[in-house]
Amino acid sequence: MKKILIIFLLSFNSLSAEEVVPLNFTDINKLLTDDNLTYKLLENCVALNSAVTELIKKDYPELADEFYESANFLYPFGILTLKKVKNMSKKDAEKEFYVRVVGRTNDYMEFMKKNGKKNKSYFKGTFLGTDLNYCNEIRAAIKISVTELSN
Repeated sequence: MKKILIIFLLSFNSLSAEEVVPLNFTDINKLLTDDNLTYKLLENCVALNSAVTELIKKDYPELADEFYESANFLYPFGILTLKKVKNMSKKDAEKEFYVRVVGRTNDYMEFMKKNGKKNKSYFKGTFLGTDLNYCNEIRAAIKISVTELSN
């Protein structure tokens, strides 16, 4: 049953693929006040890190683990933000976030594979490296905020 669900999600999401475009580089203060913007950024950061993880895990498992860790750190914040934005239950937010992230991950992977064929690199000639750096800055800002709140 789980395999059928995954196949369905992958099929569904490939039909509704979105264009991969650079992330909107917004200062952290604007992100903290605009939940819709924060949600979209978190969704894309989780998906981008997940795509990199999937594409490099065979050849570079240690590096893939770092991207996986980043995606997993941001994931619950995406769910919490979606829950708030759409005023939905946590369970519904978890389901919707999962489906959306799988779709965006597939979009990023296709984009990176095409670029890899063209440029012999997933990143060369794209904005993806800059976007990953931006996602890491967001992750660091969240870590600092969480640390300060817990003290």
